[in-house]
Amino acid sequence: MTMNAEFVIWLLIAGVGVGFVNGMFGVGGCFLMVPTMFYLFKGLGVPVDTAMKISLCTNMAVVVPTALSGVLRHARIRKFSMSHYWNFAIPVGVGSVVGSGIAVFVPGAVLKVLFGVLCLIGAYRFMTAKPRPVDKMPPVEKGKFWSTGVGSGFVAHFLGIGGGLVYVPALNTILGVPIHQGVALSQATMVIGSSVGALTFIILGLLRNLTNLPMWSLSYFNLVAWLALVVTSIPLAQAGAVVAHKLSAKRLKFLLALLYVYVGLKLIGVFAWLGLPL
Repeated sequence: MTMNAEFVIWLLIAGVGVGFVNGMFGVGGCFLMVPTMFYLFKGLGVPVDTAMKISLCTNMAVVVPTALSGVLRHARIRKFSMSHYWNFAIPVGVGSVVGSGIAVFVPGAVLKVLFGVLCLIGAYRFMTAKPRPVDKMPPVEKGKFWSTGVGSGFVAHFLGIGGGLVYVPALNTILGVPIHQGVALSQATMVIGSSVGALTFIILGLLRNLTNLPMWSLSYFNLVAWLALVVTSIPLAQAGAVVAHKLSAKRLKFLLALLYVYVGLKLIGVFAWLGLPL
């Protein structure tokens, strides 16, 4: 299935938006990347099931260099102990394998609706979430860290997201990690969780002998979409971090939440059910 210039341009525009959002707020890019890729691939004639899974897999692959960029940009990797990191990140990887592995066999139409619901939840949390006040890092309780990590990895990567929406509240609210260290841990954990999730999609897709794939696809991973999103989102994240200090964060968060609500309702099919051309 041939990709035209318009396809790539829309992906580059999405990458710009993702970069700004990540740079300004640290989360939220997946809610722009996945729907954009899904509707573009669907427009190429890719079946809904395949289009949704390519979008989720490629999204997780984009998160890896983006998260690495974030960790290096803020130099937060030095602000938490490696013991806390590995006792959360390794179980997240385990949960990611299970969650992604199950998602491959779930109909794409179901994943599309579930992702739409996640967009609505993300919009709500984006506007209302308040971090739990914590002053110091908690001791590593292996049982608690591992159970929370496995559960977080499963939920995040079953739905094909980077994981910040799940990891940060899990680290802060459940494990008692201070919010700033939680954000840093979350970004570093995304590298493992998203890598494992994307590889799981790719390997299981290869075993399924997929057909009707767009050009430059390896199983559920699409190189063109990945490159277009990475080359724009990473440098624009730096710009987003600068702009964040100059604009009204409250107004921007409200507008972004509205966008997430729109995307969520569209993916769920509410507008189509109401017969609205939106």
